[in-house]
Amino acid sequence: MSEDVKDYINNVLADRRPEFGGRAVCPFAAPELQANKLMIATVGDKSLTDLIDDFRDSEYESALFVIEQDVPAKQTKRFQIFVNHLLKDRGLSDHTNICFNPNDQVEVDGFNPRSEAPCFMVNIANKKVLSKAHRGLRKTNYYDRLPDKYRKFLNLKEK
Repeated sequence: MSEDVKDYINNVLADRRPEFGGRAVCPFAAPELQANKLMIATVGDKSLTDLIDDFRDSEYESALFVIEQDVPAKQTKRFQIFVNHLLKDRGLSDHTNICFNPNDQVEVDGFNPRSEAPCFMVNIANKKVLSKAHRGLRKTNYYDRLPDKYRKFLNLKEK
């Protein structure tokens, strides 16, 4: 599964798309992967809690945890809230998570990058790093074509 995840990062998230102002869908994932700053692991080999502990104790800057079970779209937000509680309980209250569910029904001009994910994935990152990245993207046309539904889904704060 790790190779499928890397392919998704390199061939979907790193792809420059007009829907995102000609920028990569996720301008940060591929560089982190290439710099070996992204931990990739599968829940099942170890528990989610154990993987969070491994990440906390590592030198990685972010993590991507693969969950191979099918997760209905209506469970994405609930699972994200659950993981945030786990992060806080494990001493990572300065981190948050973003879930990528191939079942999520959000799109920009007909393009749904989440639907191309090989499986349900949980990205763990530092809140300050994500906030700084978001502020930087707000100064560009990255978000211009995102419909209200997608903006709400991402919980975007407007300029």
